[in-house]
Amino acid sequence: NGKWTIPYNLGPPINTSAWESTPSISADGRMLFFSSNRPGGFGGKDLWYSVLDEKGNWAVPVNLGESINTPGDEISPFIHFDGKTLYFASDGHPGMGGFDNFMSRMKSDTTWSAPQNLGYPINDASDDMGLVIEASGQKAYFSSKRDNNNGKDIFFFTLDESVRPDAVSYLKGTVVDGETGRNLVAEYELINLSTNTVTMRSNTDEKGNFLVCLPSGFNYGINISKPGYLFYSDNFMLEGEHSVMEPLVKRIYLNPIKVGERMLLSNVFYEVDSWELKKESVAELDNLVKLLNLNKDFVVEIGGYTDSTGTDLHNLVLSEKRALSVVNYLIANKISSERLRYKGYGNTSPIGDNVTSEGRRKNRRTEVKIVERIK
Repeated sequence: NGKWTIPYNLGPPINTSAWESTPSISADGRMLFFSSNRPGGFGGKDLWYSVLDEKGNWAVPVNLGESINTPGDEISPFIHFDGKTLYFASDGHPGMGGFDNFMSRMKSDTTWSAPQNLGYPINDASDDMGLVIEASGQKAYFSSKRDNNNGKDIFFFTLDESVRPDAVSYLKGTVVDGETGRNLVAEYELINLSTNTVTMRSNTDEKGNFLVCLPSGFNYGINISKPGYLFYSDNFMLEGEHSVMEPLVKRIYLNPIKVGERMLLSNVFYEVDSWELKKESVAELDNLVKLLNLNKDFVVEIGGYTDSTGTDLHNLVLSEKRALSVVNYLIANKISSERLRYKGYGNTSPIGDNVTSEGRRKNRRTEVKIVERIK
């Protein structure tokens, strides 16, 4: 409704009797960076971070370590939308004088690279701080007291490529009822299929809308769920740069759970010409387990489909074994076999052409069909 909610204190363990300030939160909402002079640091004000757990509670903050913090002061952290490039101000690292702006990148083991001074003319002998970078990674803004002006002014500049963050793009979605077109409040989940990690999990607004910022150049899986509905899944390669004004747009339809409805498992993958499930399938299959546990009165059929490559008999056998692989996963996760059926359809029901690679990709699929409601 365009109105701000009433602020509330984060409380312990984020806030203490010490000084805590200049917070910055990651794009996925799961990491909070801030500056504090609490005990346990390296002297002065240090940078700390906390991680949001699955229950929505902030963990005990962790010091960013001696590669970032010094006996001096480190303040005004800014974690970019790429989730790994950190900018901050320090008067403890070698610099031009006063507070200078620095950049560091998170390594794969969650340690940080040696901070890089952004150099002159961004930094000078005065205090330079409060650096904020646009999602594109090109434009930057900061506060500085220079040029003999009164107080601190805001300056902007084009960031040098050597200290730019990774490219990010915006994804905008709207969730609606597949039968009525009514907007739905639902939970959404984005998974980096390259790392098989959940990038973001949250809820839409009251109008069924969501807007997220994601690093470009990765293959993502998306899952949308709501009680009483079959979940929606898809996967896409996020390429190029989609600005907040021109985001990648998806309109998502959820179908109510009832006999006869079908659901495409877009993020279930198999090894080539095999029924062995890839590790990238785990998140999707776990969502299916959750759905079946929430709806114990339904019997489902897992259907396997192939493209037209190979003989009809080979494809029929392969599709049936793939469907069975999914059933076996469900049984291993305590779904009763009495609620599960499976069937291989081979190449008999294509949804795309069998000429292009994209068409064949669409035809290689796994579906769930609600076949019976237990009375």
